[in-house]
This record gives sequence, C-alpha cells and structure tokens, in this order.
Amino acid sequence: MSDVRQTIDDYTDRVARHLTGAARDRARAELGDHLSEAAEAGELPEALGRLGTPAEAAASFAELRTAQPASINVRFVAVLIDNLPLVGVSAALFLQGLYGIIEHGTGFALSFPPFVYVKIGDGCVALMTVQCGAYDGAGLTYALGLPLALAWSIVGLGLLEARTGTTPGKRLMKLRVVTETGLRIHPVTGIVRRLSMLLGPAAWLDWLPVVWGDRRRVLDRLTETKVVPATPAEEP
Repeated sequence: MSDVRQTIDDYTDRVARHLTGAARDRARAELGDHLSEAAEAGELPEALGRLGTPAEAAASFAELRTAQPASINVRFVAVLIDNLPLVGVSAALFLQGLYGIIEHGTGFALSFPPFVYVKIGDGCVALMTVQCGAYDGAGLTYALGLPLALAWSIVGLGLLEARTGTTPGKRLMKLRVVTETGLRIHPVTGIVRRLSMLLGPAAWLDWLPVVWGDRRRVLDRLTETKVVPATPAEEP
C-alpha cells in the first residue's frame, strides 16, 4: 500500500508543479481523493491512464486557461512597481547628467530603461553606437547600480514569476503570469520574456502591439505567455 500511496503522491506533486495559486491546492486535494478511491477499487493504473501526463491533468485544473489578458493600464502600474530599482538608477543617472551640464557643460542621456553598453579597452560593445559613452561620467551608479537593477528586473522577477506566478507589482494589482493554457511558466521562460530590458529605450518596441489594441507584448507572444487577472471572474 505504501507504494500505491507514493505513486499517488508523486503524481499529484508533478501535477501541482504546473499550477499556481488556488488551482494548485485544489488539484492536490481533488486528485488525491480521486486516485485514492481508484486505488481502493483496484483501478489506479486505469485512472492514471485517463488523466494522462501531469501537464495534461494540470490543464483541467488551470482556472486561468481561458482568462483574457489584463488591461495595459494595470500592467503598466505593475511594471513600474516591479522595476523601482531600475527607475531609481535611471533617476540617479539623469541627476548626474544634469549636474554635468551645469558644472561642466557636458551632455547626458535620458532614457528608461537606460542605455546598455560595455567598454573594452578603447572599444565599446552596444546595440547601437549612439549608446557608447552615454554614461561615462556616472561612476558606480552605472557600473554597479545598473547591472544590479537589471539583474533584479530580468532574473529576479523572472524567477519569481516562474515560482509563484506573480511579482510584487502583479500581486498588488492582482495579476498573474501563466502559459497560454493557464499553467505555471518555466524559469527560462520567465527570464526570456524580460530580456527586452537589455535593449535600453528600444525595449519599448516590445510594447508596440499596444498601439493596435493588443494586450500582449511581443515577448508575451514569443514565449506563449499571458498576464491575466489573478481571479478569473474579475479584472482589476
């Protein structure tokens, strides 16, 4: 009997890994009861066969699979909250650039996200040559502050979305990130859907579909994900 119980527990755990929030708890409870009853009747293999793979079974519990993407206005607020470290770095770079104009007459670059470039000896690696040297006088604000802020915005938030389906900003705005079938996203997906931050101000091209009324970013489409209201029946 212990082997049967282990089989049931392993299967329900694997199903739950594909889900987030209340759907995960409901799947654990209902699947556990259903498979236990099947085991008592000697029909556990048949029941597992009908349920299919853990991902297939999880899809039937994914409450958000038919949810429509959340409004862009709500998403923008969540993005602002989630990226406060990057906003702070951008503001600091702006103030340093403004000081440079007043004191030394030097120019500065104002953008969000900030331009990203790497100096290698006398050379520079950047998406566009105009980016090179944009923040040369910014010191640690650019050399240390920006990489840390980008690490949080891309890796930190991406892994949070993969683990919990949400982020601090999305939690406050009652939003959740799921796959197109309503399942929990993979950690790699969570990171990839945020890589546009590395493009500097060109990252806003990721939001271009908003112009024609689409509620999904370019990277939402490419990674087959969507940001939806956390509660299926209501939208913030």
